[in-house]
Amino acid sequence: MYGELLIDSVSAKVGRFSIEDIGLSVGMGEVVGLLGHNGAGKSTTFRVISDLVRPTFGSVWFGDRNHRINERAFKRCVAFIGDNQNIYKSMRVHEAIAFARRFYTTWDDTWCAQSCVRLRLPTDTRVGHLSTGMRAKLALILGFAFQPKIVIMDEATSNLDVDSREWFWEYIESQVSAGTLGVLISSHSRAEIVHRCDRAIILEDGLICAEMDLKGDPETLDSQLVMLLGMERSA
Repeated sequence: MYGELLIDSVSAKVGRFSIEDIGLSVGMGEVVGLLGHNGAGKSTTFRVISDLVRPTFGSVWFGDRNHRINERAFKRCVAFIGDNQNIYKSMRVHEAIAFARRFYTTWDDTWCAQSCVRLRLPTDTRVGHLSTGMRAKLALILGFAFQPKIVIMDEATSNLDVDSREWFWEYIESQVSAGTLGVLISSHSRAEIVHRCDRAIILEDGLICAEMDLKGDPETLDSQLVMLLGMERSA
């Protein structure tokens, strides 16, 4: 379906670890959480989607764009944002933005500039001198400024202050509600998953073991997630 990220029966191996037969989809207009303990396969799945790991079987698509065969077209529609990206360390922030901008005809200059001001991002500072939180803000701005259709967020908000995290989620949810954006997110915060996602997919030992609708009472949903993940309630 056009406007849908499809991970089609993907298997991949990294060292001794492997993911097997991962099948999931993310449509524009929804937020999907990918959950699991450390080592469950979340990062490997994201690395396959972002073409950092080659699958041994299966494929990844956005509409009719294959992530390997149609790499450029795919990456114009799908953004990957991690939690600790060393982006253009020797460049100043404004130089990094200008460099990234060259690759996209859809770049939103106004939103990018306003976001830098709103988040107090020091645009004359070298990226390598930014704090962890400021680098996270820059990664998110670069990821959203070209107006992707799907965004993959791997712990992308974990280093943000509360105000910045809330501001980004307000923006994300406005785009999702308009049907112009879909999000696949991994987060160690169950509260973030329960309150922000429409559904959750649970990974264990490289396999999808459960899928859960997240529409309902947050307290009840959190309890159900705890049971599925085998976690303590305070985690």
